[in-house]
Amino acid sequence: MTDFSKTEINIDKKDYSNYRILIVSTSWNREIIDVMQQDAISELKGFNVNHIDSVEVPGAFELSQAAEKFISSYDAILALGTIIKGETYHFEVLAHETARSLSQVSISNKKPVIFGVLTTDNELQAKQRAEVKGSEYAKSLLMMIDLFSKDAAG
Repeated sequence: MTDFSKTEINIDKKDYSNYRILIVSTSWNREIIDVMQQDAISELKGFNVNHIDSVEVPGAFELSQAAEKFISSYDAILALGTIIKGETYHFEVLAHETARSLSQVSISNKKPVIFGVLTTDNELQAKQRAEVKGSEYAKSLLMMIDLFSKDAAG
């Protein structure tokens, strides 16, 4: 059995040119999402990812539905959205369910699905975090592609 605790993931040495990536993003808070999406696309292209598609859904709850619909055609999915806290319990329910359902899509399909959903107290926090998160999410996606492609048989 392979000991993956000592597995190094070095995305700089891998050829990602043949991987198919889908970015699923929300239409809510589009100006915030656009910043993250463009940053993620730029980062992915910097690693020679040549096939990047995107699809837009209304809100965070619909991210997992689109991910499940399209995952068989892609090697990995990056789900981008924002959930900004309001005055009701809706924020907690939506954030939890979005994370859980995206994780389930990944687990059931054995492919990486990255949770690129900002959960913030206000719009200013979301705008500030969006400036750096797109590239971070893209690197996470590449790291998970690398991890998923490792031979578990040892």
